[in-house]
Amino acid sequence: MDENVKWFHETRAKATLEALKKNRINGSFVAEASDVKKHVMDMIPAGSTVAVGGSMTLIETGVLDAVRQADVNFIDRYEKDISVEELMKRLRAGLTADYFISGVNGISEDGHLVFVDAYCNRVAPILFGPKKVILISGCNKICPDTDSALQRITYMTAPTNAKRLGRKTPCAVTGVCHDCDSPDRICNASVIIHKQADAERMHVVLVGQDLGY
Repeated sequence: MDENVKWFHETRAKATLEALKKNRINGSFVAEASDVKKHVMDMIPAGSTVAVGGSMTLIETGVLDAVRQADVNFIDRYEKDISVEELMKRLRAGLTADYFISGVNGISEDGHLVFVDAYCNRVAPILFGPKKVILISGCNKICPDTDSALQRITYMTAPTNAKRLGRKTPCAVTGVCHDCDSPDRICNASVIIHKQADAERMHVVLVGQDLGY
């Protein structure tokens, strides 16, 4: 990566982490995606129950594989060939995990976290339930404010995820949000976390690269 881009990412990340800290959300910066899995796993004690949200970032950084190989009780939502009933059981079990790891759709420079979800099985445990929440994000998801974060999700995140997941939505065809009524719509709920009541519960890992959608 170009050194000037590295500098840009690190500089923006530092300012954003300071803003998050003021909102009682802890954070750290990792320059390379390849170093993220060790950084995250060092936060999780052996024997912990761990669940994850749907996230391309967890796959790209190797965190998902690292959790699978760790000495933890992993509630694996991604296991192949499980039934819909078993998947739902595991998603509900994630609400009471010791640690919940996920990506984030957008982060404002004033320290707010922005999410858009289809079934809310990701945002629900982020908001309440697990004792600790670790959120991983590339610096490409840092936005000037919450409005621009929501615009980014509408403009890019939702259409690309709908296409990836094979959803039958207009945006998966045109690449443009139509604010549709499709049953396959993935942007059913928008959540903005402004602050945390428990200053030790949430940790955001900002990565100095472009990750996820």
